[in-house]
Amino acid sequence: MAAVTVWSWLLALMAVAAVCDWTLVVVNSGVQVTRGRSVFVTQKHLKINVEPTADCKVEVVMNEPVTQRVGRLTPQVFDCSFLEDEVKYVHSGSPLLDEDTVMLRVYRFTSSETLVETVVLPVRVLDSGPGVVELGSVPLVVPQFYALSNAIDGSVLRIATSDDVVCTVRLLTADANVPALGQLVREEEDAVLRKGRETAALCPGNKPCPHDTKEVRFLKTSCQDFLSSGLKYQHLSPPSPEIDYIPIRVELREQNTRTLLETEAVWLPVLIHGAMQNQPPHAAFMASFILEVDQFILTPLTTAALDAEDHETPQERLVFNITVPPPQGYVTHLDDHTKPVRSFTWADLHEMKVAYQPPNNSQSQRRNYEVEFQAIDGSYMTSPPILVHISIRTTDTNAPRVSWNMVFAS
Repeated sequence: MAAVTVWSWLLALMAVAAVCDWTLVVVNSGVQVTRGRSVFVTQKHLKINVEPTADCKVEVVMNEPVTQRVGRLTPQVFDCSFLEDEVKYVHSGSPLLDEDTVMLRVYRFTSSETLVETVVLPVRVLDSGPGVVELGSVPLVVPQFYALSNAIDGSVLRIATSDDVVCTVRLLTADANVPALGQLVREEEDAVLRKGRETAALCPGNKPCPHDTKEVRFLKTSCQDFLSSGLKYQHLSPPSPEIDYIPIRVELREQNTRTLLETEAVWLPVLIHGAMQNQPPHAAFMASFILEVDQFILTPLTTAALDAEDHETPQERLVFNITVPPPQGYVTHLDDHTKPVRSFTWADLHEMKVAYQPPNNSQSQRRNYEVEFQAIDGSYMTSPPILVHISIRTTDTNAPRVSWNMVFAS
């Protein structure tokens, strides 16, 4: 459902752009990337109709959390006449989505005006044959809540390397928000010796197991050491979904020059026995889903008017997508309240950084609008539609007020 919403939004943007008097972007065919790898964006995928010497820049929009969900486009700002190897989309290795989007804002500066056009670059994620990294025949399995998995070794993960290259594994937990239900650990040596002499007891009830382990937060090691150092997954957060992930990136470099030959990211799945399937988020019971607004006044949208919950994903990681925007006015982020947004995080909603800007025309009667939202959890499951009613009160005053004339380019 989330994918359909994103693509509907993309088609709507393209349709609006088609009727504009001017169009900066003349080609936007999207890119295809192999899961866990990267691809350069070229003029075949994205072409902007400007002279090579024109003052024109492209900015990657970073405050739309429904975009760039399984990858990143770099650099964040680049020239409209970019080079063939300058702009790159890097996939995170996530197996959760088969498509992604990148929102771009194109600025064309002239002596008299600034033209702005917003486009959405579609990204198709493909699964290829065997690459540098391949999942083995034995999965990582946690037998019960709070327990340790089997060790990561050559039967769990196969890495295609040779003696004449330098093979390195990096842990990507800082960027990927996984593992979400546990952590990567290394058992202390004395604990390993004790396990050789005695049978490990089962975890007592709903309490953490007394493991002698040390959390591994940052890791850069050789591929051989990664597969032989006895790294394990420790479950920490019941109740939980039945699967979690350990994200890694494998790099192959030339032995003498350390030139990067190949790189691939992969999310190593961890199966959790006794867990339930992930459930979609839902609207919170305590929210009113009504927003009272004074005419012309930018009004914060709070969790008292809009809220959602999810049993598996922490609230601060939930995302709201605007599936049906208001017919007049717009929802905005206070980092730049002159531009509308189509999505935002629960954390920004909680911190009152999301607001509704009513239309800039006076009315003698109260106006009522409906806005439809959708909550998205950490596994990209979507909630049923959440309807918020916006009621704009009239203002009886003869005081002067500031008016503006703005055009939002699409």
